[in-house]
Amino acid sequence: MASSEKVQPRNVEGAGGISSKVYLIGITVYAAILGLVMFFRGGFIGPDTFLIFVVLAAIVLGQGKTFLRDWIPFVILFFGWQMLRGYANDVKLGGGFPLHNEDLIAVERLLFNGQIPSAVLQRWLFTPGQAQWYDVAATFFWAFHFVLALGYAFLLWVRSRGLYWRFVYALLLLSTAGIITYVVFPAVPPWMASASLKTIPEPIYLLRAWVPQTLGLGMNWSWIMSHGNPNEVAAMPSLHAAYPTLVFLFSLVYWRVAAPFALVYCLCLWFSVVYMGDHYVIDVLAGIVYAAATFFALERFYAWRSARREAHAHRPASAEPA
Repeated sequence: MASSEKVQPRNVEGAGGISSKVYLIGITVYAAILGLVMFFRGGFIGPDTFLIFVVLAAIVLGQGKTFLRDWIPFVILFFGWQMLRGYANDVKLGGGFPLHNEDLIAVERLLFNGQIPSAVLQRWLFTPGQAQWYDVAATFFWAFHFVLALGYAFLLWVRSRGLYWRFVYALLLLSTAGIITYVVFPAVPPWMASASLKTIPEPIYLLRAWVPQTLGLGMNWSWIMSHGNPNEVAAMPSLHAAYPTLVFLFSLVYWRVAAPFALVYCLCLWFSVVYMGDHYVIDVLAGIVYAAATFFALERFYAWRSARREAHAHRPASAEPA
């Protein structure tokens, strides 16, 4: 959606005086190599771990103070949301809103001719006791959705602080919408419906936990990932799907060179969370809708604000109140 206030995408030098294209390629390669090294040493790049690296990168660029000034408010709010996410589960356990389980299963079966896509995909692709390459890849895509959002925000910050702030506002609004939904609509994921509640007779394994165990890696999670997300019924909407979708939509409008990379990640991530038993397809669709609604609502707001400012700026002096 176009906006007269929109920051136009352009290949400029950002905070560090380095081409945005060079940064896009560089940080992608860097994150991939770092992620592989950490994975095979028994861990994932968590959001808190990743922040250490971007702080160091900002210092190397000579922008340490600017980085801290721009990022501290965002990080406090974003990580605070991550910590508060588990309270949705406390509300449910305290006799709050009812748990949604069989109604989600019914909708999923209605959409897919009586089948549960997670169960079908695992029946086709999953081999118990053998971690295939696509099992490992799916685990990677699942693990990096937070880091993707933070890494993209950092790239925008290097390229244009105006774009950075627009993305941050959208990300925080999306996260807020998600946590409110988790409180009022606690939703059981497929693996829990199958393994714990037995409301899905077909076996559905939680592959993101199974893959590290099978490979004998003994995952060392970051502190945030280990302690900040205890809620197992925060499935609707899928923010695993929503965050990459927001990155894609933002890139499509403001930074076209990043859009193909974001789209590929979206497709891989959407498939992965369904295959691994983390989410129903309807959870993924809800995440996409939440991301799109957030993005376009803010675009409309920016357009309205810009039009109002222009109208005020062109108002004749005689029209001003005495």
